[in-house]
Amino acid sequence: MKTVKEIFGAESRAAISLGWNGREEGCESSSARLSAALVLLSEKTGMSWYRDTEDLMSRKATFVVVPTSPDVLADLLQENRDLEWGETATSFTAFLSSGPEGDDLPAAARIHITCGSPLDRWNKIHMALDDVFPLGSVSDSAAMFAEVVRIWQPDYARLSTSEVNSTLPLTRASYISWTSAKAYTEPEIDGEVAFPFGDGTLRVAREWTVESIVVLNRELTEAGAPKLSKRPKKQDTPRFPDGLPAGLEALDREVELAPQGS
Repeated sequence: MKTVKEIFGAESRAAISLGWNGREEGCESSSARLSAALVLLSEKTGMSWYRDTEDLMSRKATFVVVPTSPDVLADLLQENRDLEWGETATSFTAFLSSGPEGDDLPAAARIHITCGSPLDRWNKIHMALDDVFPLGSVSDSAAMFAEVVRIWQPDYARLSTSEVNSTLPLTRASYISWTSAKAYTEPEIDGEVAFPFGDGTLRVAREWTVESIVVLNRELTEAGAPKLSKRPKKQDTPRFPDGLPAGLEALDREVELAPQGS
């Protein structure tokens, strides 16, 4: 199974990012989503999730295993509530790892969430994927991405890298994206393979290089694609079917990857 490094190159800082505007929901609902996301990545790698129990200002770290039970996670989210973001808003960070090595915790992935807020700017999920994270084939990557989207029900989601993000403004142009038709009116272009998925569309770039994503962004802009920041202040939550989009396996033939390890 191909790793992030084998697909995007060393230190690509690949990440799945999701966002949506105001959607107030309690810690019980957020913890159920978080539990599903943690289990998904844990089962893919055989690793466990850890969190640092020390104060943010502390110079030391004490890592403990994060249980993936929604009930336990609800208690942790309750502890991290931030009333400045809204009565139900909370945040949480965890690291996917085989275990601590002394004072260090080598992590295959990190998840940071701020969610549950009725405000229009504080609902974001960031899942950073280290070089060793097993993405698999393009169709494997798209399937995992779709599962993550279904769990969080965002307005948008992107699989991208730090090099792409530093080059482009925040548009849907990325290796894999999903946008809600309830939040955006999007053009369709030839540089992507599109799959209807729930109340939106899953799209996969046909060429997985930084240069091709830059071209994709230009074509989307010329076609009138909206900026991801231009969405309703209150979310109309998208719905999804139980299954994955049909035909994802064809992506392994249709998508061209960059030379391995580049």
